[in-house]
Amino acid sequence: MWITIAPQAAMKSPLDVKNQDHSRKLDKYWVPIVARTIDLLDCFAAAAKPLTLEDVVRLTRIPHTTAYRLLHTLALRDYLNRSGRQYRLNQMRRRLKFGFANLSKQISLAVEIEQSLRAAAAHAGIDLMVWDNDRAADLAIQNAREMAACKVDLAIEFQLLENVAPVISDIFLRAEIPLISLVNPHHGTVYFGVNNYRAGFAAGLALAEYALRHWKAEIDALLLLESPRAGRTVQSRLIGALQGVQEKLGPLPEKQIHHLDGGGEKDASRAALAAFLRAKSRKRLLVAGINDESAIGAVEAARHARYGGQLAIVGHGGSREIIDLAADPHSPCIGTVSFQPQRYGPDLLHFALPILRGRSAPVGHYVPHEFIGKDALSLRSPHSPCSM
Repeated sequence: MWITIAPQAAMKSPLDVKNQDHSRKLDKYWVPIVARTIDLLDCFAAAAKPLTLEDVVRLTRIPHTTAYRLLHTLALRDYLNRSGRQYRLNQMRRRLKFGFANLSKQISLAVEIEQSLRAAAAHAGIDLMVWDNDRAADLAIQNAREMAACKVDLAIEFQLLENVAPVISDIFLRAEIPLISLVNPHHGTVYFGVNNYRAGFAAGLALAEYALRHWKAEIDALLLLESPRAGRTVQSRLIGALQGVQEKLGPLPEKQIHHLDGGGEKDASRAALAAFLRAKSRKRLLVAGINDESAIGAVEAARHARYGGQLAIVGHGGSREIIDLAADPHSPCIGTVSFQPQRYGPDLLHFALPILRGRSAPVGHYVPHEFIGKDALSLRSPHSPCSM
């Protein structure tokens, strides 16, 4: 077994060591067992991998029985983690360093999740290093490599490009850094985020209920503002939205279902809906955006086109921007499925810390979601903060 030991600042000669030992024997305040304990802990701090009892004896020259008793005691007091015959330092006994690669500073949900995580990390005394993936594949890979090079204790990844996910997972796997993926599960990682399909189903139910109340269930089209490059997991929101609509309104003819690629961005979604409105003369439209940005783009397209028909738009995420938009009684946005971004920080740390203690983690943790619509928002004071 190869053990990598950090280089010492200066090597002492045998004479120096002998003189130091002689001086310590004359020091009436010297406590040998404490010194040996510190030597043992220093040994772990310098090792790149877990150590066995035999490794510790060889590296420290502490007698076998004494080394065993020290290891046993330190493990009981949570200074060391034990797995079989191997021991490693408990990272919880020092200031932790987390890395977070966020989706984009242009996405409201991502910004609010980052704010929540920063606040929670500061409160817990954890150093948080943040990178911006800017929704770019090459940049996300570069950020993952930089994070691994920084030797963070735990990596948190928020990026939606399915073809990049296995590359990023492999980077952290080889660096032996635990990885938690947000919103879009990555292969070989634990997942923390919303149940995308069920969130979409909630959006579909809300759209269908609106059509039942206001249009007697008669609609001309259901528009699904998608983002194909985000991959199947995130796209499942719109599969859920379609199923939610059909749960209430019954099966829709294929000609009434339209898939528009808005890329999950405001501008592209605005352009996609604007083109549809120019080409079609439909009157009663239900629109499900894959995220809040696509829903906001749809609202802007309808306003710019001065659309005279009836329109109901729903987003996903629960950002402050779309909450304010849905609260406007004149807006065609009827609400959003909130992922409760303010909960991500504290809930994520509660989920992550046991992983660093060496405990097994569930494959995934679903964050609660809820639909927030105009009816609920109309009850709040126009000057009160959003109570998501």
